[in-house]
Amino acid sequence: MSGLKQKLIQIRLSIKELNSNYLGTTYKKFEFSLCVTLYWVLAIIQRQYIFPENMNGIIAQMQSFTAIYLCFRFSYSGFFAAVIFNLIDITMLVVLYSNTRSSNLLIGITVKVFTIISTSIVAILVGKESAHKKTLQRLAITDELTNVYNQRHFHSLLDKEIARVQKSKGSIGLILVDIDNFKTFNDVYGHDCGDNILKETAVLLDSLFKNKFFVCRYGGDEFAVILPDANIKEIESTAHYIKEMYSQRTIHCKSEISAKVTLSMGLSEYPNMSGSKNDLISHADMALYHAKNLGKDKVHFYQDIILQLRKSISSDHQQLIGVFKTLLSIISAKDKYTLAHSERVSSYAVMIGNKLCLGFKDISILQYAGLLHDIGKIEIPRSILNKVGRLTDEEFELIRKHPVYSANMLEPLEGMDQLIEYVRHHHERFDGKGYPDGLAGKDISLGARILCVADSFDAMLSERPYSRSMTAEQAFRELEKNAGTQFDPIIVRIFIDVMKEKIA
Repeated sequence: MSGLKQKLIQIRLSIKELNSNYLGTTYKKFEFSLCVTLYWVLAIIQRQYIFPENMNGIIAQMQSFTAIYLCFRFSYSGFFAAVIFNLIDITMLVVLYSNTRSSNLLIGITVKVFTIISTSIVAILVGKESAHKKTLQRLAITDELTNVYNQRHFHSLLDKEIARVQKSKGSIGLILVDIDNFKTFNDVYGHDCGDNILKETAVLLDSLFKNKFFVCRYGGDEFAVILPDANIKEIESTAHYIKEMYSQRTIHCKSEISAKVTLSMGLSEYPNMSGSKNDLISHADMALYHAKNLGKDKVHFYQDIILQLRKSISSDHQQLIGVFKTLLSIISAKDKYTLAHSERVSSYAVMIGNKLCLGFKDISILQYAGLLHDIGKIEIPRSILNKVGRLTDEEFELIRKHPVYSANMLEPLEGMDQLIEYVRHHHERFDGKGYPDGLAGKDISLGARILCVADSFDAMLSERPYSRSMTAEQAFRELEKNAGTQFDPIIVRIFIDVMKEKIA
C-alpha cells in the first residue's frame, strides 16, 4: 500500500512539474485552452454534419494539425491531451464503423491512429530537446563541484530579490559562509579532501533550506545564503542554526581520515542595514572578516559604524556625524579595504580603551581616530597602495607621509586636537624608530600607542597583495615579539588578553 502511495505521489509531482514547465504562464494556459477548444469545435462540426461530407477530410487534417501543434508547444502535456482526444474519436468512429461498415470511417480511424503515432514522435523529440535545454540552463547557473547555484546566478538572484523588495517594501538577508582553515585541509590532506569538504558543506546548506532560501557558492571556500523576506532576528537565528547543525557533522576526507570543520559567518540585511546590493555584499563580507578575526567559528552581524557613533556620540560632537560620513565615503571610494580596516581598528581600539577603564570622552576620541587614522591614504595612488612586491624608496617615503596627510585633513575640526594627535602618531614606535616625528615611549600619546597595536594586528590578519595573512595566534606572537620595541608592552598584553576573552 505504501508503495502504491509513493507511486501516486511521484505521478502527482511529475504532473506538477509538467504543468510548471509547459503551462507556467498565463499566456501558455490561454494558448493551450485555445487549442483544446479548437479541436473540440472541429469535432462538433464534424459530428453535426454542419459542412458537406466531402469536407470531413479537411476537418480531420485540421484536427491532426491541432494535435501535433499541442505536442510541439507543450510536449508531454500536449501529447496526453492529444491522445485522449484521438482515442475518444477512434472509439466513436469504431462504433459507427461497426454499424455502417463505411470505408470513409475506416480511413478516419487510420488517420487518427497515425495522428497518435505522429504526436508521439513529436512529443518525444520536443521532450528530449526540452530536457537538453533544461540541462544547459541548469549547468549555466550551477556550480559544477558542489551542485548549488554559482556566483553568476548569485548576482542575478540578488538583483531580482532587491527589485522585488523595492516594490513590496520587504527585506533580504545575506549570510556569507566561510570554511575555517580550508587551505590547511587542502595542503595537509590534499585537494580531494578539500573538494569533499566543499561538497558536504553545500549538501548540508542545501538540505537545510531547500526551496526556502537560495544557497550559492560565492568563492573558493565561501558560500552565500540569500534569505528573502527575512528580518534581522531571523537572519541571525538562521546563521546560528547553520552553525549548530554543522558542528554536529564530521567531514570524511578519505576512508582513514575525518576532520572537524567549522564555519565563520558574516551577516547583513537590505534595506535597513545596507542601502544597495553592493553595500549588502560588502557589509556581509566585512562582518565575515570580523568573525574570522575573532577566532573563527563565529557569527557576526555587520554593525553600521555611523549608526553606532550617532547613538554614543556626545551632544558636543553631534555635528561631526556629517563630517565623518563624508570622510568615510571618500575612503570607501578610494579603497574598500581601507574602510573595512579602519572600522575594525576602531573596534579594537575601543576594546582596549574599555579594558583600561578610560572615560567616555577618551574612548569616543579613540573610536573616531580608529575610523579616520588612514584618511590620508586618499592622497596616495591606488597603484602604490595595492602594489605587489617591494616598494621603491620613493614609494615607501610617500606611504610614510599618510599620517601627516590624515592629520592635515582633520585639522579644520575644532576642538579635536587629541584626535589629530592620535592619527598623526599612530605609526610612531615605542623605541623611537617610527614616523613621522620619531617620538618614543611615553612621549607618544596613549591613544596613538593603542592605535599602533590595533592597526598592526588587523594588518597582520589581512590578506594584501604584498603580504599573506597570519592567524590570530601568529599575530599575537608577533605583537609579543615586538613588545618594547615597536609596541607598548602593557598595551600589547592588555590587547591579547581582551582578544582571547572575546575569542573564547
